[in-house]
Parts: sequence; structure tokens; C-alpha cells
Amino acid sequence: MSLMIRLIKSRREKRLSQQALADLIGVSRSALAQWETDMSRPSLDNLRKISETLGVSFEWIATGRGNQYITSNTDEIADDELDDEINRLLGRLNPRHKKALLDVIRVMH
Repeated sequence: MSLMIRLIKSRREKRLSQQALADLIGVSRSALAQWETDMSRPSLDNLRKISETLGVSFEWIATGRGNQYITSNTDEIADDELDDEINRLLGRLNPRHKKALLDVIRVMH
């Protein structure tokens, strides 16, 4: 499923017009319309705003992977376990993926 379809699907599930969602995330309706017609792509910051506003996971809206909806399972994992898992997985990333991850973390911070 493309970003265009994920965006339209999520917006319609929340029963928001293009204008309403655009207002909530601070962009023009025409910018949102271009994302929904695959004429352009939102920035990482706008993807974050979309995911928060629509209550969908950032990973799903950005890539189509993972669960559409945010789950609370990660809240139940101890902070030490999260750190260990993150450090373990970081070692497996190539430099390009590390840079992409850094960009995502900066947007979330």
C-alpha cells in the first residue's frame, strides 16, 4: 500500500476533510492534496505530525511496515531492555541506515 493510500485511508477513518487535517498539522490544503495524489511527499516532520494527529504509527504511515495503530506493548518493556535491544540492532545497520535513523530520531526529539 502506497503512502498516498495510507494517508487517505487514515484521514477518512478519522472523518477529516483535507482542509481539516491540513489545518491540524499546519500545512496548506493543496500540499496535503499533492501528498494524496502522489505529486509530492511530506517531510519527516510532517509525517510525524500526521501520525500523531491521526493516531497511527509513524513507521506504518512512513513505510507501510508494522501495525497501523499505535500499540501499548512497548510501554510494558523495561527501559533497560529497550536500550539493550536498540544497541544490539544499531550494530547491524549500515552507515546509510544509521544516517536515516538519526534523521528520524531528530524529528522525534
